[in-house]
Amino acid sequence: MKPSISIITIGVDDLERAFVFYRALFDIAEEQIGAGEDHVAFFFDDGFSFVLFPREQIAQTAGKDIAVAGTPGFVLSHQASSAAEVDEILRKVLAGGGAIVTEGTQSEWGYSAYFEDSEGNIWELMAQPPAN
Repeated sequence: MKPSISIITIGVDDLERAFVFYRALFDIAEEQIGAGEDHVAFFFDDGFSFVLFPREQIAQTAGKDIAVAGTPGFVLSHQASSAAEVDEILRKVLAGGGAIVTEGTQSEWGYSAYFEDSEGNIWELMAQPPAN
């Protein structure tokens, strides 16, 4: 895997407060901001995204019961070229001493998986769905 960090997701305690802060900090057009019930995403011109996500949900993503000390406050995301590449990277994770948090799963957003490195840091692997 040649790491290509395409998304950084950080955990926040107050989504609205964090949105107000980062909206004021980033010089970004309204059409480059996407929001849902549980997240806000800032889409930058170079293909990089910065996402705000509730800390409790990051804990769940990381396989933790609750957001306690040691729960990651962020997730690094690598954009793979295909679902097969996601699965190949997961094999390397296991061979290198990491752990799979979530096996590869297909969703409306594409094919994704989560893994934990040898130090407990969480990565998301994702492959966009093929264009129709």
